[in-house]
Amino acid sequence: MVECSKFMVNNSEVIKYSCHQLMHPWTESCLRAFIDMTWACGKGTVIYYTPFFIIFSIQILMRGKKLGKKEMLEQFKLYLKSGIFGLTVGSSFVTLNCIFRKLFFSEFSYYNTVLLPCTVSGLAVFCEPPYRRVMVLNLFVNLVFEYWVRTLEMKGWLRRSPGKETLVFMLGSALFFYLMRLDRDNTKRTPLFWFFTPPRVSKEVGEPMTGIHGRSPACPHKEPCINYVLKGTLQLFGVGCAMTMLRTLIPKILTPVKAFKSLKMSHMKLGLFFGGYIGIYRLVVCLLCRAHGKDSAMYAIPAGFLSGLAFRASPSLPISLAPVTSSLQILGSWGYQKGMIPENWPLVEILYCLCQGLLFHARVMHEDVCPRYIINLMHTVTSSKADEIQSAFIKKMIKYASG
Repeated sequence: MVECSKFMVNNSEVIKYSCHQLMHPWTESCLRAFIDMTWACGKGTVIYYTPFFIIFSIQILMRGKKLGKKEMLEQFKLYLKSGIFGLTVGSSFVTLNCIFRKLFFSEFSYYNTVLLPCTVSGLAVFCEPPYRRVMVLNLFVNLVFEYWVRTLEMKGWLRRSPGKETLVFMLGSALFFYLMRLDRDNTKRTPLFWFFTPPRVSKEVGEPMTGIHGRSPACPHKEPCINYVLKGTLQLFGVGCAMTMLRTLIPKILTPVKAFKSLKMSHMKLGLFFGGYIGIYRLVVCLLCRAHGKDSAMYAIPAGFLSGLAFRASPSLPISLAPVTSSLQILGSWGYQKGMIPENWPLVEILYCLCQGLLFHARVMHEDVCPRYIINLMHTVTSSKADEIQSAFIKKMIKYASG
């Protein structure tokens, strides 16, 4: 893969190309390119957001809530808004390049080819409800951190390993669980996308207890401790295994026999991570509550740290960074609530635009270190049109570099 530097791009013949040659090689018409991108992104957006619609619906059911007509309609409205958001971002990339080229710039450059138009197209995030904008920003900040880590690794300034990623996840989980328990008593809770939300701190107190049998009055749950721990462990283990199995089986659904034969014991790793994560956390919190006869948000620190050991079963750089970015999200939310950040500042939207511009820029210019999620996102939402544009651009850069 080609790493396109600022020097290489700005000193090549590519910057003098027309928008047809660089942005929409399949047609000479800018209007036709816009129509084609809109149609492709319309199909891609449906494919991309439908699984999220299903996942959010399942989350509602897992919380013990009913999924009636009203709830389904609300979920569909959110799905529609997200679809408009994805469609606008995907389809406007080429069009904004054409507009900027004709009105403001006489030629392309390293920054105005992808970074500028994709930053501006991020304004489509206003289509999402405010609380969903925060969740989308959380995801993209996490991806920016991943991009920076991969860039440092590529330059030889950083070495990654499963052990180091596990330690980062353990430290991040300790902070994140602590902040989540504090946030549970907040009247305006921070919207978080995490597979487990710890219960609020119990106000009850009791005598110190040993062992794990029965339940201490101080524990933040109603059933016996052993049942509470095992229930969470088995439930999340099942969720992790189901996610891996679906990811394996769905692409091979037309050949079910081969699909099921492709299942291996290694497909249980995500389940072991999920189940161990929740199980260890609940076990440590229960033991501390029983030993001291009272609950405390501080118990989340050792519980979160030790539960992070389960990450070693299925290490992943994006997941290792997720507790850190989610902790920043909670702190940012508190900053708004306490007036440290003015409410009329569109900080979330500005940060999202900057993150989107940087990540989409990395997709084209620095594919080697671009997060895989962004590559798959652009491929799916644009129905592979983004791949076509990027491939044509890279071929021109290779021709320049070899010439």
